[in-house]
Amino acid sequence: MRRLSALVALLAATALPHTQADAAPFDGKWSVTQECEPAPGGARSFKWLYDANVTDGVLVGQYGTKDKPSSLTLTGRIQADGTAMLMASGFSGKAEYTLGFAQPGEKFSYPVSARFEGTRGTGVRTKGRTCRFSFVKV
Repeated sequence: MRRLSALVALLAATALPHTQADAAPFDGKWSVTQECEPAPGGARSFKWLYDANVTDGVLVGQYGTKDKPSSLTLTGRIQADGTAMLMASGFSGKAEYTLGFAQPGEKFSYPVSARFEGTRGTGVRTKGRTCRFSFVKV
């Protein structure tokens, strides 16, 4: 009977979803550096620095004023193994820095594949121009 109870407890524990403790190593404040290379067709390169917070494994970063031109919100869940598929969305700024020379205030979004390890992380934009992200826990 004890063996059966132990087996049931073990199966129940492995069936539970990931807990907050799984994400705890990544929780906290992060500094984000985003560098985008010049794009085919002439869009200029740029570099943005901004902060992000990770709470219960969910990253939320903000560049600029949310929902205003030249802004970006970066969101997504960091898995227990450090992998993350993040989503960047926002509104374009000056046309000379924007793919297709979009006018200021046009909405955009793109995925970012990232990997976190300890107090550092890296990421790359997976569609459109080349943008690299670096994350440092502060």
